[in-house]
Amino acid sequence: MICIIALAVFSVLAIFSMRYRPLAKEAFECVFLRMTFRKCTTGLDTRLKSTIVGRVMKKSPRAAKITYNYFELFSWLLVLLMIGSLFYSAYGLYNYAVHGNCNGEQATSFCIYDAAGEIQSSLFSKCEPIEKNSEKEP
Repeated sequence: MICIIALAVFSVLAIFSMRYRPLAKEAFECVFLRMTFRKCTTGLDTRLKSTIVGRVMKKSPRAAKITYNYFELFSWLLVLLMIGSLFYSAYGLYNYAVHGNCNGEQATSFCIYDAAGEIQSSLFSKCEPIEKNSEKEP
C-alpha cells in the first residue's frame, strides 16, 4: 500500500514540476486498483519496493531482508502514520483558529504555530482597525 504515500507525495510534487505528473498519475491508478481489490498493474509498487530495499541493502543486508519480507506491513504502518499525522495537524490548526493555541481551550503548553510564544484568544485577535488619513513622521 505504498502507493497511497506515493500518491500524496507525487501529487504535491506534480503541482510544481511536470516531471512528477506521470508518476502521480501512475500512483493514482495503482491506488484505484488496490481500492477495488485488484492487483496494481502499473509496476509502481514493485519499483518503489526495490528502490527502498536497495537503499536499505547498502546499509545492512539483514535489515534489507526484513524490509523485503515485511514490506506490505511496513507500508501499511507508514500509511496509518501519515493519516494520523494529517488528522492531528488539522486538529491543531482548528484549535489555533478557534482558541488561539494548538491544544484546545485554556491550554498553556507550547504551540508550534505561535511563533511569538504568546497565546491569543482567537486567530483574529491581533487585527486592529486601520485609521484613514493618519500621518506619521518617518
